[in-house]
Amino acid sequence: MGRSDAGFESELRIPVRSVIIVLTVLVLAVQPLSETLLAPPLRVQWRNCTLILYALLVFAWLLDGWKPWAANWFVVVSLVAIVWLANDWQGTPGTLALMAVPTGLVAVLIGLPAALATALGETTLLLLLPGAIGAGIDWAATGVALLAIWATLGVMAAAYHHIHAVARWSWEYYQNAQGLLEEARDRKAQLEQALDDLTHANRQLALANERTAALRLIAEEAQKTRAAFVARVSHEFRTPLNMIVGLVGLMVESPEVYSQRLPPEVLEDLRIVRRNCEHLSSMVNDVLDLSQAESGRLALHRERVDLAEIIDGALAVVHPLTEKKGLGLQVTIPDDLPKIYCDRTRIRQVILNLVSNAARFTEEGGITIHVAEQEQHVVVRVADTGPGILPEDVERVFEPFCQGTGTLWRDKGGSGLGLSISKQFVELHGGRIWLESELGVGTTFFVQLPISPPMAHLVRPGHFIREDWVWVERTSRAKLPGLPSRPRVVICDETGDLYPALTRYSDDVEFVDVRSLAQVTRELQECPAHAVVLNAVSPDNLWPLVERAGPEMPDTPVIGCAVPPQMERAWKVGAVNYLIKPVTRPVLEEAIRAVGKPVRRVLVVDDDPDVLQLFTRMLQTCDGTLEVMTASSGEQALAELRGSLPDLVLLDIIMPEVNGWQVLAAKSQDDAIKDIPVILVSAQNPREQPLASRALLVTMGEGLSLSKVLRCSLELSALLLQPD
Repeated sequence: MGRSDAGFESELRIPVRSVIIVLTVLVLAVQPLSETLLAPPLRVQWRNCTLILYALLVFAWLLDGWKPWAANWFVVVSLVAIVWLANDWQGTPGTLALMAVPTGLVAVLIGLPAALATALGETTLLLLLPGAIGAGIDWAATGVALLAIWATLGVMAAAYHHIHAVARWSWEYYQNAQGLLEEARDRKAQLEQALDDLTHANRQLALANERTAALRLIAEEAQKTRAAFVARVSHEFRTPLNMIVGLVGLMVESPEVYSQRLPPEVLEDLRIVRRNCEHLSSMVNDVLDLSQAESGRLALHRERVDLAEIIDGALAVVHPLTEKKGLGLQVTIPDDLPKIYCDRTRIRQVILNLVSNAARFTEEGGITIHVAEQEQHVVVRVADTGPGILPEDVERVFEPFCQGTGTLWRDKGGSGLGLSISKQFVELHGGRIWLESELGVGTTFFVQLPISPPMAHLVRPGHFIREDWVWVERTSRAKLPGLPSRPRVVICDETGDLYPALTRYSDDVEFVDVRSLAQVTRELQECPAHAVVLNAVSPDNLWPLVERAGPEMPDTPVIGCAVPPQMERAWKVGAVNYLIKPVTRPVLEEAIRAVGKPVRRVLVVDDDPDVLQLFTRMLQTCDGTLEVMTASSGEQALAELRGSLPDLVLLDIIMPEVNGWQVLAAKSQDDAIKDIPVILVSAQNPREQPLASRALLVTMGEGLSLSKVLRCSLELSALLLQPD
């Protein structure tokens, strides 16, 4: 099979030496038959022909090594001559028909055109040579020979056509395969390059992940440091503020305790000092709220509340300022406004911030409050006729400590935290807050709050009836508040602290508050629950409690935890109350009355002499018959307790050497003084610290299978490794 460079050609090619070998084998195979079948004279002629043929074949073999094309033609011509001589010498009928053999042979040795030329030459030889040598033409033998020659040529032509088509298809397929092979090689190279790039990118990603993890740890550490710093600063602020607010309050409210009457001008100045100190105290509380909101530690106590009541309460606080300025106040609230699911205190603080800001910055005109229901939300619009906000400040007013760039905003005071805290509170509720302002016209703040928690998407019932069902939406809104189906968890906690804490941290769960295992059993009989949470307070009692609860609720997962009460430490060592600085006189009076027994002698313990003086005057103002004793250290406090046996102790916690907790611990070990009531006084608020469980225990029925233990272990490990 051959191929030309100019284009595709396909021909059947057989090496001439293969033909020589085949012919030699055939002659050798026919030789025994010729000796048997032929007459003696013909045998001699046959031997002569075979000898001549052998000689010609040997010469053709040698010629093929020099000129292959000449060897091909030599073999063909030699066969024609041998056939002609055999016909002349032997005269056997049909011998001339062997002329077809060279025609077929030249087709496979040289090509189809050469076969056509050979056929024409043989035809000419058969028709002209007998006349030229004076012999007569045997038309029967010649006709058979010509028929054999041209039939062989036709067969070879048909075979060549089919072979040519198959060869062309094979060639095209080969070319396509070559192209696909090249493309596959290119794709392989691209894939290897992509794999190399992916490996490089994977290394970079792994490095970036390591750096991100390190940065996250740094950020978490910075967050903890900031929280600790805020708590420390708040404590440091509250202590002197307690002193200033308390003393100024005494001067303003009870000037008679001093030896001489204060002039009106001094009293007015003291009121200014007191007002600014209260503002500073409010700012400290705002900083704490903002820090807790940003760190995700601020818990919301949500319930169904009437927004109109919240707005009325906020307006009552701002009303004196609006009356003083002569500002109009217009409130529009629909009568059919549904109750919203929110934290009453936080939303009231948001409304109060917006309305108080409007009152502070508005000198003429008035304030308009409009409430409207929009789909599943309530939108509160607070508009004023103040000076407006500069365009460059519109995007910055919700940032902490931002009060605008103009002198007008700085002159109005404020900490710059109100709007930032309001934004945090609104977003914690799943709402949003924004504003629109025009200089010289006024500013409008918008607060959008969801009426209910977002509900999961439900497939329409028409989908389950039939495909061509046309679902018709109802045109009237349901009157009942829409609440999504929520998991039900029963909280069994004898302290009562866990239930309100969990309700603040999650709105997606229905919590049931019970105090005993018997109540848990009754609740599960009335309505199944997804889980039962048991609080054992102490880790030592956790396993006995869970083991006792398991058989009583075999089909419900039981989760045991050990969360101590928020004030457990104080109550355990004998404290009866906990006051947070700054402490005002009304708060102190209420705490003394709550002791529940007559108080005639009070011991005040604090390492700050100014605080000792403040509480001494406040106590004497509350009741002039009180005997007040002081101690500036823990050791002195214990000595006074054992020596004078006071009726009540006001004890500071943060003191050098022996602190308040150590004083309480020593007092609880002394039978003579352990029953004396103690009120702790500190700038640290224990309720600001998040609750934490010291242990976690999970079981169900008779126990957990190993597969569930493995799955729970993997899930819990992944959860515990995540930051809060």
